[in-house]
Amino acid sequence: MNRLAMSLLAALLLSPSVFAQRPVDHLALGKMWTFENPPLAYLEKEYGFRPDQKWLDSLRLGALRLGEQDNPWCSASFVSPQGLIMTNHHCVRDQIAQVQGTNKWVQNGFAATALEDEVRIPGLTVQQLIAQEDVTARVEAGIEATDADATIADKRRANIDAITKAADAAHADSMHQVVSLYQGAVYQLYRYRVWDDLRLVVAPHLQTAHFGGDPDNFTFPRWSIDFAFIRAYIDDKPADTSAHYFRWRKEGAKENDLVFVPGNPGNTNRQMTMQQLHLQREVDYPMVLEQFQNSINILEPFKDRAPQLLTTLLGWQNSYKAIKGMLAGLEDPELMMKKQDHEQHFRGVIAEDPELGKQYGDLWREINKLVGKQRELLPKAMFYQPGFSGVIQRGLLIAESLDETVDAKDREIAKQQALEFAGGSSPLTHALLIDQFERATKWLRPDDAFLVAVGGEHRSGRGTDWAAAIGSLNQSKLTRDQFARLMLTEPNGREQWLKSDDAGVRAARALWPLMQATEQQQKVLDDGLAKQGTRLGRALHKVYGSNISPDATMTLRFSDGRVKGYEYNGTLAPWATTFYGLYGRGIEFGNAYPFDIPDAWLENEAKIDLSKKVCFASTNDIVGGNSGSCIVDEQLRIVGLVFDGNIESLPNDFYFSQQIARAVNVHTDAIITALQHVYGMSRIVDELRDGAER
Repeated sequence: MNRLAMSLLAALLLSPSVFAQRPVDHLALGKMWTFENPPLAYLEKEYGFRPDQKWLDSLRLGALRLGEQDNPWCSASFVSPQGLIMTNHHCVRDQIAQVQGTNKWVQNGFAATALEDEVRIPGLTVQQLIAQEDVTARVEAGIEATDADATIADKRRANIDAITKAADAAHADSMHQVVSLYQGAVYQLYRYRVWDDLRLVVAPHLQTAHFGGDPDNFTFPRWSIDFAFIRAYIDDKPADTSAHYFRWRKEGAKENDLVFVPGNPGNTNRQMTMQQLHLQREVDYPMVLEQFQNSINILEPFKDRAPQLLTTLLGWQNSYKAIKGMLAGLEDPELMMKKQDHEQHFRGVIAEDPELGKQYGDLWREINKLVGKQRELLPKAMFYQPGFSGVIQRGLLIAESLDETVDAKDREIAKQQALEFAGGSSPLTHALLIDQFERATKWLRPDDAFLVAVGGEHRSGRGTDWAAAIGSLNQSKLTRDQFARLMLTEPNGREQWLKSDDAGVRAARALWPLMQATEQQQKVLDDGLAKQGTRLGRALHKVYGSNISPDATMTLRFSDGRVKGYEYNGTLAPWATTFYGLYGRGIEFGNAYPFDIPDAWLENEAKIDLSKKVCFASTNDIVGGNSGSCIVDEQLRIVGLVFDGNIESLPNDFYFSQQIARAVNVHTDAIITALQHVYGMSRIVDELRDGAER
């Protein structure tokens, strides 16, 4: 092909009109459908299945959001008429640790042999979505096109606050949340019923729920039996949930089954522009990945000193592997080409339409300006924090209490917190803090005011001896209550604060204005990005309508898929694993951690049908927050429990691929086997089978 022909072809390929005509895989933006806008036509075309409103209502009302009332982190489901709830072990692991006392329920499992043995879990709630209402017009009321970004943000916040308060007044027995969808193109008011008396019923051994440990995390094939049961109570009696719960399917999941996941995916960024993704790839993820990698290496030798350290380590390992997988997706040329292609198609449609072009033609230019400012700000936002230093935390509280520009009420709160502060240093926090500043040296300017203040006399032409600098910081007079009281209560306290050359005071004095300035810059950027994000969401909605699902918001969605294996590493992953594989894995690794099988499982091996399924894969669209979601068939019968995704699913944060991305689920066979043959929980097996298919 000659040069002219190639040029003409390139011009044709880049023509907006061509992009407008080229088919686009709308499912690349995901299958996290809202209940107020279900994709009925798509489901009928794809599967020959069109759910009615009764089906949708039952799916919604059986599903739950789990966590603290204002801080949910997982999903769950009602699975019996007596308030029984199923979720993942890892979703309630920390809560089990808090109530176990001198017992070792996290490590060795827990089984309440009778109703009266079920243990209350303080602070834990489940939330059931009982109503939705479009409040977009009310959220946008009073906003003018000429308003500044900050004004728009303030008006929206005020409107949302008013909507929530009015809903609380009208339904005092419910909890309300205004949810932003399509980056603010649509707002929904969600009303929840909340259960706050939850009790632990049964949980397996940690090594059963987390079999394979970090090596197997985000992989498939898999043999983790990651489940737990809790129960909702009302007036000290099991809650009556007979109206809405999911029944058990006798045979569980089968290959090629049509299945649905009702759950609460936490967060996705599928509507980000390419420039925003480049920032994630080049700055954001590398910084965070480095932090987790180093922190894991530092924590590893300390993990056996306290149960909380082990759960912290597991959480960090999970986060590290997740971010590493996301970064790998951003570095995958094929995946990024598909993402680029989708954006080009979208921009082409806008450019081709005069009205859309007038409204949204400048979108990418405006977003790119803000991304450039973000690139400069991200390292500061990362490191202008107290981190692992109790000394700096106390110093910042004192700095806030002495700052006359701060609201008087906030100053008084900071003062009391500083006086009551019980911080300190340990070998672990010392090592973590050294690492924090060594990383900061890499990402910030060498003459950064905070680094200079902390480094102090330990700086030289060769750099900063951070071990010595942190040693000085940990010896700060701020560790002494008398010194803090002097600064906060004596008439010349502020003067003493400004003159002190104490290492801790010096660090906090430098950090406080930097934190304030960074927070203000971040707010301006956030307001600007929110404005442009809303415009982007509205444009997407106008171009593609309900063919695309909105980004995850830690609110209830449902996702469709099939039970299916996939190709990986030059071979095939089966759709399901069995107990043959679990016990075989233990043998192959000499029953050594993290492939060690608990004694209770070894002792009861003869009772177990080894052909029974343990885990299975499905094409459902899931991310963090979906953990604990049940997985049901088209008749709303439980066939499994979501607990993870494969490594190929981690780029789901910004692009969904049902060809290789898989939800990883516990098969119902594994749960029943565990309850019956290992934990002696026949009463729960009978409860699960009540009303189930026989």
